[in-house]
Amino acid sequence: MRTAIKIIISLDERHTGFRFYALKKGKALGIVGSISYYGDTGGIVIHAEGKDNVLQQYVSILRQGTPYSKVISIMSIPDRMLNSVYLEILPTLIPVAGSQIKKPRSVGFKIGLFGL
Repeated sequence: MRTAIKIIISLDERHTGFRFYALKKGKALGIVGSISYYGDTGGIVIHAEGKDNVLQQYVSILRQGTPYSKVISIMSIPDRMLNSVYLEILPTLIPVAGSQIKKPRSVGFKIGLFGL
């Protein structure tokens, strides 16, 4: 039976390439879903769908880390099915130091002293 889990991974400061490692291993096991960063801590969150025993195997593979990154903690919790078709890395918007990110302006008006 196909199930879904959310995997939350905390890595050391050297987590270069871990999302691509997770993508490669997930595709090899036939897992579908999405991989992305979460928050400003640099952790990774994975929504994975597949057979229960394959998902547990995937979590144990990710727990080992890579030669370039060390897994500090990993947690998997049940998640809702999104019926994903393939495994993908979601684009990340991380602010770069010195860049000007503009917030959307709110549209509105102020009423003056006489309501005009």
